[in-house]
Amino acid sequence: MKRIVFALLAVLGTFGIASAKEVQKDSIIVVMGDNSRIIIYGENKEELKKLLHYDVNKLLKDVGAKIDAADSNGTTRIVLDEINGEQYLMNETVIERNGYKITAKGDTIRYTKRTVKKTRPWWQNDQDNFVISIGLNAYGSKENTAAYPNPDDYDLRPLGSRYFALGFYRNPTLVKGQDAALRVRLGLEFSWYNFMFDGDKVAYKGEERVEFREFGQPLRKNKLTVCYVTVPVMPSIAIRKGVISHIGAGGYVGYRLDSYTKTKTENGKKDHNHGGYWLNDFRYGLMAEIGFRNSVDLFFQYDLNELYQVARGPQVQAVSFGVRLN
Repeated sequence: MKRIVFALLAVLGTFGIASAKEVQKDSIIVVMGDNSRIIIYGENKEELKKLLHYDVNKLLKDVGAKIDAADSNGTTRIVLDEINGEQYLMNETVIERNGYKITAKGDTIRYTKRTVKKTRPWWQNDQDNFVISIGLNAYGSKENTAAYPNPDDYDLRPLGSRYFALGFYRNPTLVKGQDAALRVRLGLEFSWYNFMFDGDKVAYKGEERVEFREFGQPLRKNKLTVCYVTVPVMPSIAIRKGVISHIGAGGYVGYRLDSYTKTKTENGKKDHNHGGYWLNDFRYGLMAEIGFRNSVDLFFQYDLNELYQVARGPQVQAVSFGVRLN
């Protein structure tokens, strides 16, 4: 009996066996007689449950064969080589170990690499984000002045004045909680403001101010496009559960990269003219956003400074609103 116990201690080392001094709570102790113990140690209860997938009867037969071979040499001490326990997996058994799935049919072992998908905490969203913003432009405020007494000269088409932007953002988490987290959006955005005028008066850069003159024939398209590079800074509250994923509010500052007018007549003739048009080179304002889980985000932006330089153009401020696609 003692020789069998010694042999089992050597063989079951492939399953995870420890001495009595190393025994921890996740272990099985089999008492065999007054002075004999079989101690099977596992990292946790799940590891111990894996013993159910092994053919112990076959293991004992192989151990008995090794004992008989040792007795035939007339030795009193039994020393067994380490045995790979995976060969005793029962048919159709599947276990996982070290990032692999191990399956066995009889004595044949097939190793199939397992794809491990790492899951991030729900609040973590610090990867790069490419965002497309699509919306409309309007005037947030408009005041009549002596130089521009007729607002019809520069009124906008509601659905023709479109906003488009490409953004590259980071959203590091500042404060994390169980159901909510505080993030801040940082990044760079390239935006195009398309101010589609309602009439046939085209914007021209005069010597002292922008002028709106009659084109001379009906126009199908008549717009002023302004391109900016913008840096947004927007703290937001991320919400773990529910329809709304986050709510944010912040600000932005931008610099004008280019501006041009584009006209298109009824017969399809197009014309582009690049120029400054007495526009402000810098823009800054406030922004807000609400995100919906697994859907689009809604945004709103309001320029605090005027679109044109002081006394060089109409006293108007730009507003943009629409959806963002992540």
